[in-house]
Amino acid sequence: MLEPGVRAVKEDGLKLGIAALGARLSLTEIGDTARAAAPAIGGVVVSGGVAAPMACALARRAGWRTEGLTRKTGALLAAGSSICGVTAIGALAPAIAATEREVGVAVANVVAYGTFGMLTYPYVAKWLFPDGGTPAGVFLGLSVHDTSQVIGAGMTFKQMYDDEAAFKAATVTKLTRNLGLAVVVPVLAMVFRDASETGASVVGKKPALIPGFLIAFIAMAALRSLGDATEGVRDDPRWKKTTKLLGDFSSQVALPCAMAAVGLSISTSSLSGIGVAPFFAGAVAATTVAGVAALSVKTLEQAGYLK
Repeated sequence: MLEPGVRAVKEDGLKLGIAALGARLSLTEIGDTARAAAPAIGGVVVSGGVAAPMACALARRAGWRTEGLTRKTGALLAAGSSICGVTAIGALAPAIAATEREVGVAVANVVAYGTFGMLTYPYVAKWLFPDGGTPAGVFLGLSVHDTSQVIGAGMTFKQMYDDEAAFKAATVTKLTRNLGLAVVVPVLAMVFRDASETGASVVGKKPALIPGFLIAFIAMAALRSLGDATEGVRDDPRWKKTTKLLGDFSSQVALPCAMAAVGLSISTSSLSGIGVAPFFAGAVAATTVAGVAALSVKTLEQAGYLK
């Protein structure tokens, strides 16, 4: 009975949420923190994107039980670990025609390891960066998977150590990292467009090379940046109210509902018999992302780029 509604929210709510998310991304607001952290952001996206497929390949070569470990699962794990968690998985799944089982395996990994990071990485950040501030926030924004999980980790750090700068840096870094969707989804859609793997897709037609909602996301971000850079628009209360409304709709309504629908659409039977191999791949991806984040942020801090 609920299936049509859940499917509609999962597909249309996700598209609306990702498109509206662009309204939160202003190049004028991202500013110095994102520019200084750009090498670390790139390193995390690339390393996480490579680690998950390599771990999947190693598990298959080792002869592990790999029923839930297809090439598309590796791609979903890579996007979820390196960019923005469940949102990235939801955005990529229709673009590569992933099955319910593949989506379920990837979501289970990202939720598990992302939640672990949200709960523990604030303490790791304080240990790595005793002075807190921007370096600690950038580390949290790079190492935790999902946007909501990053905000949770940043809020925990802020409350424990009275560090507003770290919270803001974590948020800015994560939103900048989310821009990877604009590159990764079209590239992987092209890679898998003519893939020979079979299975019931989560969508019933051949996926578009560049999904419409991704174009809307880029257009929204460009419009927000243009408005913020235009004299007379930037300080207009109506402009601020509109962009805030769209951003809040994305983060507080559309994306949470879509993520809940993704969870509701995954049946336990689709995850039965998958073995430990997918979770090994997820662990490798999560560890790689956190390790590269720590190393790159520490390097940038010591070089004086992050203060």
